[in-house]
Amino acid sequence: MTDFVAYLGAAWLGIAASLFSVSCVCGLLQPYLRHRSAINRDRPPISAILPIKLSNPGFERAQSSLFEQDYPDYEVLVGAAEDASPALDEMRHIASAHPKVPCRFRHSAESIAVSPKLNTIAAPLNAARHDFIFTKDSNITLDARGLSAFMRNFTSGVGLVVAVPVAVRPTNFPGHIEAYLINGHARLLLTASVLGVGFGVGKTMLFRRSDLARAGGIRALSHTLSEDTALAMEFARLGLKTVFCHRAIAQETGARSFAEIYARQLRWSVIRRKNERFTFPLEPLASPLPAAIAAALAAPLIIAPAWAAFAVALAGWFFAETLFAAVKGWEVSPWSPLAFLGREILALSSWLHAFTTYEVVWAERRFDARKGALDETRI
Repeated sequence: MTDFVAYLGAAWLGIAASLFSVSCVCGLLQPYLRHRSAINRDRPPISAILPIKLSNPGFERAQSSLFEQDYPDYEVLVGAAEDASPALDEMRHIASAHPKVPCRFRHSAESIAVSPKLNTIAAPLNAARHDFIFTKDSNITLDARGLSAFMRNFTSGVGLVVAVPVAVRPTNFPGHIEAYLINGHARLLLTASVLGVGFGVGKTMLFRRSDLARAGGIRALSHTLSEDTALAMEFARLGLKTVFCHRAIAQETGARSFAEIYARQLRWSVIRRKNERFTFPLEPLASPLPAAIAAALAAPLIIAPAWAAFAVALAGWFFAETLFAAVKGWEVSPWSPLAFLGREILALSSWLHAFTTYEVVWAERRFDARKGALDETRI
């Protein structure tokens, strides 16, 4: 029995190390490989939609970036469920500081969809002047060529262009943990892109409104909190691909609380468990903490102490991941060792928790991932 456990640990460690190595190579190659495929030179007009709820860290920088695009013809539509809020006040100030970009505000208190973001997008989507629609979350900062980069990837047969979010500018310890969470996931998304797998990643999306109409419109996406995944699936039924942009996008992190990052991670875990039933149980294979435990179990095979095998495996993974981040220009700081450990504890805890609940918190409200809002009371 002891030998069986040791060999099982060695097999787990081998698979985990192989997956990690492949993800690092793919993460480095993705910008170059995708850039070769980004051959669309057309620059049609775009309607860019900003769903607004809260004034998150980096709000002004993130929203201003959309008004500072090097793109010939685009408009901005701001959607919000509220008539008035601090975030809307700040948004109006940002829009007034960029008078050359057409901007309209639309109250969007629809209740046709499970996803609150989709309800907030509904009115601006109906009011948009152009067929090409670009959506951006309020914590995403674009560089000046962001819209152009997305459009370059909108080639023949493509229905949806998304991008890999990379965490930037964390300002406290929980923020650094969240940055490690986001950037660890970013490496896996880059790998999916290289392998030709497209996922709906809703932080930024570019699509045609006419394609959405062919897919059934917003009502075709109304059944789920993960409207981005549903959009990619509906387009796939039309024979349209989802592809990743060759440029990553910056997700403002700022200061977070442990409760915030756990609630966000649990929401993502619950949604993945609901939508990815076959791959979700396998997620620990891509995690260093289970790999280090597997190394400890396999230690008798090389006549080494279990604690030493555990420590070497965990430290080796950390240094390799840190080197990868440094090469990519991602977040590396003195907080990194503790943030790495904090990420592993939080990620595995939320993964386990996701097997016990469908209830999640989003924008200070509680939702059942299968049904929608549980009540109208704020958390």
